[in-house]
Amino acid sequence: MPPSLPSSSLGSLARGKQSLCFKSAARTFTSSSQCQAIGPESPKFIEIPLPRQRFAQKHVDVKGVLPVPRNIFPKRAGDKSSPEYIARATFEPTAAHQLTKTPSEYTAWKRRMAASRRENLREGLTKLYDRKVKKDAQVARKSSITQENNQRLVDAPQRESDRLTSPTITAAMATFQHGALPDPNRAARIAASAEKVAAKIKAQEEARRDSLHSLYMHARSFITTEKELDAEIDKIFTERPFAHVHGRENETNIWDAEGSPMTVFSMLSEVSNTQKKAVDYYQTPAKVTGKRMVKIAEELTGGKMD
Repeated sequence: MPPSLPSSSLGSLARGKQSLCFKSAARTFTSSSQCQAIGPESPKFIEIPLPRQRFAQKHVDVKGVLPVPRNIFPKRAGDKSSPEYIARATFEPTAAHQLTKTPSEYTAWKRRMAASRRENLREGLTKLYDRKVKKDAQVARKSSITQENNQRLVDAPQRESDRLTSPTITAAMATFQHGALPDPNRAARIAASAEKVAAKIKAQEEARRDSLHSLYMHARSFITTEKELDAEIDKIFTERPFAHVHGRENETNIWDAEGSPMTVFSMLSEVSNTQKKAVDYYQTPAKVTGKRMVKIAEELTGGKMD
């Protein structure tokens, strides 16, 4: 439990806290900026008047997205500026009831509106086609100017700065800058690579042939009929599965019956003839020689041998 403070100390703390609150409350009504909001490391700590930017472009926030303008004069539509097309699009009325000489006020107004639409269509097609021709000519002129400038820059003579710095380019660097690098040993490298590929393919064929021959040799012990499968199941799943292993009927697993698997150390001991057991140490080399003879015979005959 923390120690208690005297009443005088508690009163002084309360009065100090109240005075701080009054000061902060009075501070909020002042018009001066709070310097505590901007640290002295900020560039805005000291207010410096900035000059007006005369040529500054204001950002214009465009509301929405303008649609892509439609092509009014496609090639498949023919020449819309021809008099024949305009005459077909704005043909005059030929009906008998529209040729009356004394139409009503409503009929006269409708005829005036139809005539205005025909006139607007003729004028619109003509003006839009003229604007299209001018725009295409402007684009073609800009494109031709750009192509001429590019060709002029390509055909331009060597600059003086390039000519003055050209002696610093050595012959070796000049070789890198003009075409492909010379390769005098290309034919020899291609021949060596072809021989390597042929040797690799031959080794793959030999390995596949050996695998097929080994599969053929081991296929003699494959189970191919249901009768053989039943005989193998009856042979393995018995009450004494290890009775056929050296006559050890009381063994419970294969390790007890045949011993633990051969380790790498035991393999090396057998090769170097440094076994711990006296029977294995003093055995004749006929066992190792027999295995080696089988390997040699397999290499000579080109197939797996039992």
